[in-house]
Amino acid sequence: MAIGAPKGSGEASNLDVAIGTLRRCLQMASTSSAPQKPVQNVVKDSPAIATVKQILKNTAELEERSSWPHCQHFLSADEPKVVKQQAKHIKIIPYKDETQIGDIMRLITKDLSEPYSIYTYRYFIHQWPELCYLAYDTETEAYVGAIVCKLDYNNKERRQGYVAMLAVDEGCRRLGVGTTLVRRAIESMQVQGCDEVCLETEVSNKNSQRLYSNLGFIPEKRLIRYYLNGGDAYRLKLYFTPPSMNSVINRRSSQITIDDRCSVSSE
Repeated sequence: MAIGAPKGSGEASNLDVAIGTLRRCLQMASTSSAPQKPVQNVVKDSPAIATVKQILKNTAELEERSSWPHCQHFLSADEPKVVKQQAKHIKIIPYKDETQIGDIMRLITKDLSEPYSIYTYRYFIHQWPELCYLAYDTETEAYVGAIVCKLDYNNKERRQGYVAMLAVDEGCRRLGVGTTLVRRAIESMQVQGCDEVCLETEVSNKNSQRLYSNLGFIPEKRLIRYYLNGGDAYRLKLYFTPPSMNSVINRRSSQITIDDRCSVSSE
């Protein structure tokens, strides 16, 4: 739910004033090293303004603690492709039919933090078959990788893609197979007017974090005890169209709601 009153009200105006004031303070601090006198509040803080200030403070603390590498927000058009001799016999093919579900489950189950039933796989694959791809080794005639995704409208009425599952056989890793699978799925999402893509990955999985960071994903927040094994997760996003200001405020305000999965609210 958006913070503050509807557009045109006094509280919404106060919120705009507060955001503008905070931005100007940040600009002044970055352009001058001399000590600055405390800025007097022109407008007495309303509950909405106080909430925004707390959001900015909590977000800064979260980013300071995060070890996530900084990266670009969008896919780089001139990013060099990974080409290795060992990967030439691995082909990326679209999902064809139900006979491939067994191979998809075999690949993904090895790396899952929590088990999925066959109905979970069918939920994604049957509704969004065009967003499921497999990596096929033409020499061994075996599937060595798979990605399963979906594309739907989120509660902000934005077309949001979701990477539900990604796995690559251990013997075929570090060959660019996972990166290629994600790229193919994202390209299919973009054709359908995708605004953004999101996913969750374990905080302890540095290889996965590196893969998605290189593709332009950024961490939205940290989810405490997200998995059944008690592990934390990063929620990552890749934007193709900029979110509205209300979406940004809503996203940041969710970090201070009472939710034991959010790193800010659970402390």
